[in-house]
Amino acid sequence: MTNSESIDDVLCFDMYGTLCDTSTVTAALGEHLDVADGFVADVDALWRRTQLRYAQQVALMDDYAPFSEVTEQALDYTLNFYDLNPAEDARERIVAAYDELDPYPDAADALDRLGEEYTVAVLSNGNPEMLETMAENAGLADHLDAVVSAHEVRTFKPDPAVYRNAADRFDRELGGCRLVSSNPWDVAGASSAGMATAWVNRSREPAEEVGGDADLTVESLSALADAL
Repeated sequence: MTNSESIDDVLCFDMYGTLCDTSTVTAALGEHLDVADGFVADVDALWRRTQLRYAQQVALMDDYAPFSEVTEQALDYTLNFYDLNPAEDARERIVAAYDELDPYPDAADALDRLGEEYTVAVLSNGNPEMLETMAENAGLADHLDAVVSAHEVRTFKPDPAVYRNAADRFDRELGGCRLVSSNPWDVAGASSAGMATAWVNRSREPAEEVGGDADLTVESLSALADAL
């Protein structure tokens, strides 16, 4: 396939929230924080929101730090916000839980089905060590052709440089790659940059009002495999 062709034959999957469930960390939070069970989900949600916000802030401030550091900083903010002070070994176990997120039940099968006709890769904000560990622990490594990290361009999605770097890695124009993500801001960013997109909208969220629109919207990875 030449660069002049526009048909996408590379599928770039977001890792966090798309292939793997970030809410998996609630088990570690519940085990290592002395809080009521009903409160754990609030801690998890703030940690995730802050992780994404910090990644975008450091990108805008041109003050890059690896996603592993951003994740820890977001956790510390969350603990401070809720006035929680776990022992250091408990905090380390909570951080380590981010390396052992559960894959969505249909992830491996969808990658295998799509891998028969497409190059299937990860395109994630995670730094390479995080992504490689995650893929192995989630049992997805053998189902992927490649892992592409935002770390390679020292910024984070939705910076267009991240999407362009992925296309360059596969010697494609942006239109020759398709981002697959459950994060609407990620889809909007990739679409705005010129990449084809598929939105795995499990929670039936509204589309973003800024950025580009998804070319394809599905409710699951299995449905994506059916559609493509």
